[in-house]
Amino acid sequence: MLKIFAIGNLTSDIELKKNENEDKPYAIMRIASDRRYRDHNGNRLTDFISIKVRGALAERCAAYLHKGNKIAVTGDFETITFEKDPTRQPGFLIKATEVEFLTPKKAEEIEAYASAPAESDSADDGADGKNEAA
Repeated sequence: MLKIFAIGNLTSDIELKKNENEDKPYAIMRIASDRRYRDHNGNRLTDFISIKVRGALAERCAAYLHKGNKIAVTGDFETITFEKDPTRQPGFLIKATEVEFLTPKKAEEIEAYASAPAESDSADDGADGKNEAA
């Protein structure tokens, strides 16, 4: 079993998309995460990690997360190849099964979240802000 855990700040707002074959929403998020150590010149190193969320989890992320928010993501990975540019080196993205919102909510977001109707097909949100994919 492979499980990846990453923490970082969103590099942009989240844009929901629809899968062509299914009518389920998904989003590709990107986080920036600083390494714990510096290079030999004393510069801080930053990694940029792509994350894919689907279904109700993608909708919640798009509704409540914004550029700069800190999140923790758990999932496995998917290898990405670039058919249009075979010279480009393959990469990977995390297929998130859990996203934890680490940035505190603003007062108006708390009110909107509390008044939003519960989704029957989604996992129950715990008090710790953790969300699981449907």
